Amino acid sequence: MPGWKTSAGDGLVEVWGPDAPAVRPDTGRQFAEVNGTAPATLSQDVRTVPGSTLTWHLAHRGRTEGDAKDVLQVRIGGVTQVPRGQGTPDIADGGAEWGHYTGRYLVPPGQTVTRLDFVAISSGSGLPNQGNLLDSVEISCEPPCVRNLPPTSPYLLLTGPADGELTGSLTSSDPEGGQITYLLNDTATPRVTVTSEGRVTLRPSAPGIHEVPVRACDRDGSCAEGRIIAVISAPTLPASSLSAAVSPARTATAPAAPER
Repeated sequence: MPGWKTSAGDGLVEVWGPDAPAVRPDTGRQFAEVNGTAPATLSQDVRTVPGSTLTWHLAHRGRTEGDAKDVLQVRIGGVTQVPRGQGTPDIADGGAEWGHYTGRYLVPPGQTVTRLDFVAISSGSGLPNQGNLLDSVEISCEPPCVRNLPPTSPYLLLTGPADGELTGSLTSSDPEGGQITYLLNDTATPRVTVTSEGRVTLRPSAPGIHEVPVRACDRDGSCAEGRIIAVISAPTLPASSLSAAVSPARTATAPAAPER
């Protein structure tokens, strides 16, 4: 389950789908059972902006018919939440129908990543590997907040002659923080390579102004389009070696006049 973690020792998350018609999902086509193979906690980390308010919502249901109830708790940022309209943090439901719960959480200063925990407290059946069906988990944010904004557009200007190799580094920033990966869109002239860290090597083949499209993508898959602009001049001429050959000086002597 991408984005989700479990505290279960075997790392397994139990998911019910259309092939288990005994319980219909609250929304969609599937839901999770928090007590998959043992009492566990399902978790997800979300990027948050300090000072923003998160509103959470979930649907919970017990697995066992009758009066016995499964009990779940929500913890956000390590703080146990009390659902709206309740005086206790316990989310308790039997197996007859889905219960719906919501609440709000203020992101404290300095907390740019917030963990949401859905903690199995007890099972109405008494069996540790059964109970606490979870569906319709939603997290929304009230401003100020940032939700998967693309990185700033990467840009690099390189100048030099056509017979040289030019190097430089693309720079960009992610408004939400995190690592940025640079991708090359086009490998046309001039020849260029770009590492994932943004290091650029360009081997121009002809004078002129060349544009090479690149992308900057964050870890959530949001990308921004950018450019490498290369201003290429004519190749430099090799320095001429002008060495003049100098002959040794000679003294010319006129033949002596004959004696008379």
